[in-house]
Amino acid sequence: MKYCLLFLFSVLIFVSCDKVDVPMSKQEKMRASDWTIDTLTITYMSYTGADSEVQSLWKRTESGVEVSNKPDCLRDDFIKFRDKNDGSHIPGPNKCATSETNDIEFTWGLRDADTKVYMYGLYALFGQDVNADMLYFEDDNFAFSFPRKVPTNGGDSITVKITCKLEKK
Repeated sequence: MKYCLLFLFSVLIFVSCDKVDVPMSKQEKMRASDWTIDTLTITYMSYTGADSEVQSLWKRTESGVEVSNKPDCLRDDFIKFRDKNDGSHIPGPNKCATSETNDIEFTWGLRDADTKVYMYGLYALFGQDVNADMLYFEDDNFAFSFPRKVPTNGGDSITVKITCKLEKK
């Protein structure tokens, strides 16, 4: 009888144990995929500090028509977020500069309860080290924004907000 109760108790414990699925963290989701830059925008601030004008950073004129398409040399690029805060910007075969290497390494991470992201060494894409606010994070895309100083026609500089949206490749 004792063994019967022990067996029933063991079966009861085994049946009651369900595997608990732990959702992936933002860092795990970032590392699990390759990412491409979907959009880059620049927001000019008014003198009161409010957002005033938003433009695509890829705005240019082709055959007299204004377009905001991603440049051809960036269409085949992607970003890999790796373990230990290492990352790679992989330019495709269509290079933006002849000196561009096949693997541009950078450092990345999330901080402040995953509300901020940093990327150091992605100068080819952002022109500076990035310390950004995470605007949103979904399974297949996320966006962040960071301040940047840009020169004016008068020789001064102003601070603008750059917003970047990355999508899964």
